[in-house]
Amino acid sequence: MRLTNPLWYLAALFLALGSAMAGTAVAASAFGPVRDATVTPITERIDASGATLAVYTDLVQPERVISCRGRYGEADKGRIVIPDKGIDVTAAGDGTTWHLIGLLEQGREGLRVVCTPDDDRVDNAIYGYATVTGYTSAVNNGKGVASIGVGIAAALAGWIYWCRRKQRREKKLGLLDA
Repeated sequence: MRLTNPLWYLAALFLALGSAMAGTAVAASAFGPVRDATVTPITERIDASGATLAVYTDLVQPERVISCRGRYGEADKGRIVIPDKGIDVTAAGDGTTWHLIGLLEQGREGLRVVCTPDDDRVDNAIYGYATVTGYTSAVNNGKGVASIGVGIAAALAGWIYWCRRKQRREKKLGLLDA
């Protein structure tokens, strides 16, 4: 089949956009387990090996920067930064609404989480955590859907270009009827 109509490029564009949107929707479903998680206040070490560690607070402080770090190993010498997700995901539990402030995709065993405001002022918020399974796989599935769709759209655009180029050459050489 020869795709020589230039409108086929539009079809390739819509395929790329549609697959990117579908991939985003699949990746966004990763926050489902984060919303449904049972949040436990941070009072002791956490065993989050093989799971995603979500860190929550009960008090939203948009004017302040809260940094969370995990400490592990002998005398807590090992440190890992728990990155902020920048999205407001809430989890309800025991009458408290918990707000997501950090997400560590690859948790560790024996992790002690410490959250402090960067301005060193008094902080009266309570911090909690939850271990979540399935987050990383859902994000990777979304990336896969988007990548495969965009790749197929690029291949389709290349095929359209090749068909149109071949038709122009044949027309130029007089192999096709004008």
